[in-house]
Amino acid sequence: MTTLPPIPEPGPQSPDDRRAIARRFILQSRQYLEQGDRLQAGEKAWGAIAHSLKIIAELRGWRNDSHRQMENIAHQITVEFALLYPDLGQAISDVFHFGHRNFYENQNSFARMRRTIRSAEESLEALEVLQRMPPRPFTIISKGQLRRLRALTENPDLQIGDTSPVGFSLKHAPGNLDNSGNHAGPTE
Repeated sequence: MTTLPPIPEPGPQSPDDRRAIARRFILQSRQYLEQGDRLQAGEKAWGAIAHSLKIIAELRGWRNDSHRQMENIAHQITVEFALLYPDLGQAISDVFHFGHRNFYENQNSFARMRRTIRSAEESLEALEVLQRMPPRPFTIISKGQLRRLRALTENPDLQIGDTSPVGFSLKHAPGNLDNSGNHAGPTE
């Protein structure tokens, strides 16, 4: 049996704390599946993804305190980085639908749950890369994007056509780019 990382202390969680929780959850998902518990296996796989998405949201100052916000974060990140990770959105969606929903509905086989855990592991690798990357410039071009970004930023004044050089991050200064056009990091 694999040793699980310890659970961080209660309270505000750092990115490293959330990474430890995500690692713990993905290991637990494998263990639960080996023990025959498809329900917990899928829920832990989804929990690992959720904690990884929360890191990105917190680095950007976005709300991330509900299922709806997690869905908003996943959609926004996958649209923003679609050229770099074209399959990430579908992989995260699969983990939610086949993992998290299975916890409540008990509809998926062991084979489906094995694929779900593999999707979660691949998504976690991509999300860890994205946690270290600067936000990309983004222009709101649809009502869905507008609703999503208004919810994440709590800015009701956003409009279709609005552009942000930092992906509507609330913690990255628009003028904080290095010579290559990459963002130098969050502002404190």
